[in-house]
Amino acid sequence: MFIREVILENFMSYEYGRIPLCSGLNIICGPNGAGKSSILLGISIALGAQYTERGRRLRDLIRWGSKMSRVSVVIDNSIRGRSRPYPKIRSDTIRISRYLRIDGSYWFEVNDVEYSRSEIQSILKAFGFNPDNMLVIMHQNMVEEFAIVPPRDKLRLLEDAVGLTRYRERVRDVKARLESVLRDEAEVNSMLEKAKANLDYWRGEYEKLKVRNELLMRKRELEVELAWSKVKRKSSSLNELKSKIESLRNRLKALMDSHGKLESEIKVLEGDIANVEFERRRLVDLMVEYAKIIGRLEAFNVSSTSDKFDDVISKFSKFKVDFEGLCKRFESLIKVYVDRVASKSVLEYRIDDLSSEIKFRERDLKSLEDEFKSIVAEAEALGSAPSIVRGVDDVYSDLLVVNTRLETLGEVSPEAEKMYNSFTSTFNDLVERARILSENRKMILEELKVRVEAWRKAISDIISGINSIYRGILIGLDADGIVRITNSDDIDNAGLEILVGFKGSKPILLDGYSQSGGERTIAIISFLLASQKFIKSPFRAVDEFDVHMDPRNRETIFKNILSFFKGEEAQYLAITPSPIIVGENVNVIFVQNVGGKSEVKVVSK
Repeated sequence: MFIREVILENFMSYEYGRIPLCSGLNIICGPNGAGKSSILLGISIALGAQYTERGRRLRDLIRWGSKMSRVSVVIDNSIRGRSRPYPKIRSDTIRISRYLRIDGSYWFEVNDVEYSRSEIQSILKAFGFNPDNMLVIMHQNMVEEFAIVPPRDKLRLLEDAVGLTRYRERVRDVKARLESVLRDEAEVNSMLEKAKANLDYWRGEYEKLKVRNELLMRKRELEVELAWSKVKRKSSSLNELKSKIESLRNRLKALMDSHGKLESEIKVLEGDIANVEFERRRLVDLMVEYAKIIGRLEAFNVSSTSDKFDDVISKFSKFKVDFEGLCKRFESLIKVYVDRVASKSVLEYRIDDLSSEIKFRERDLKSLEDEFKSIVAEAEALGSAPSIVRGVDDVYSDLLVVNTRLETLGEVSPEAEKMYNSFTSTFNDLVERARILSENRKMILEELKVRVEAWRKAISDIISGINSIYRGILIGLDADGIVRITNSDDIDNAGLEILVGFKGSKPILLDGYSQSGGERTIAIISFLLASQKFIKSPFRAVDEFDVHMDPRNRETIFKNILSFFKGEEAQYLAITPSPIIVGENVNVIFVQNVGGKSEVKVVSK
């Protein structure tokens, strides 16, 4: 038993009514307008069914002249086995009440404590009951409405009723995870594409930076080499100048030596000339003396043959010869002297000129040495001297090439390496994330395949069982039909189709146009009866199950109802305005309207 009792207070045509329900089949009968459908509507209202609030105002359900209405459903919560169906409430009964006020407000109470709709739904879920499922509670006119429900929605209703919703939920959960992974994968792939573009850009920049750094390093090496090359060249110039000065000094020394020799020679010549001149003057004096002697001798008429005279003449002649020899020697010495003095003058000029040149060169040397010290200091500031130092022109040529390449490279961000490493790390992380997501996607797809197959097998087994019973019921009504799943490979678009054919006609799809009202009712009720074996809800109800049926078909359907629900523990509620055949273990409730008030009477149990 699920519902023990339904209590209606100031609800529609009821001023106050208590409707007890039993396990198994409960039939509510009575004339049209008596208030039969109000009982099922009251159950749905009390249990918070969404259907009851579509297209109507709840305050319109309050009995005319009353300000408030209350509908209550007493649910059996007695211990079954080791626990209660809803263990949070430690009571054998759960009384769910809904209050409706004329101002449009309403609220729920459970055992006189206010509850929310979601809390009511939590209680019903514990019992496995969904009041909004048409296959669980089929209100008045729903038989016709069910015919036009799309196949997709029919299947959802059946899954919910037979307890297969968890299969779909599990598939939906996997699909949600798959969609999440696909979104993440798409996002990561998009990020990966952008990261790759950025990585490629910064890789190029980093390569340029490396080339630039190499060129800058090479430029620095060349600048160091150039500095030391200039040192080398200056050193060479300095050494050349020193060598030149040394050579000039050697030449000056040689000239000075030659000058010294000339001076010595000139001094010697001057001595010789002085000696010759002295000797020549002495001879002149002697010659003059002897000339005087000769004159005196001749004056005294000394004979030329006289020995004394001859001797004087001889000496005079000798003096004369010697004098002439001395004159020639004097001339020769004077000539040599003049030549030596001239040579000395030339040497002195050359010495002065060479000394001036040496002084000039020494000044150049001093300036060059200062320059050398300066460029050595500059070179040392740049770096140590390379092991091999080329010529300045060669270094300049290489430096020009390096500078040209640097200009060609253009500006390169100094952050290129940092950005490249950062994007490399990001790219690698994204690649790893993409790999993990790809593996997750494959695993989820495999899991989805397994779960879809489990759903397909479960629903196929139930449809197979329902179809067998459905066809058996229709055979007794001179009809044939089939219940089938469409698009079973696509769980989202899979649907439930009911086909029926009467009096030998080929079964066609049940819809709102192809069959008469009676035929639609027969097909739907037959399907509903065929489904009962598989439905899990502890309470099911159908209002006006026999609408549009002819007496023969109504009798056959009613017999099937009595047969199907005989000995069942689940609770069934059937509402009909027509006379019924009372069977065993059937709770029959008769409803009539007396003086504008609905009254309830239990006919049999």
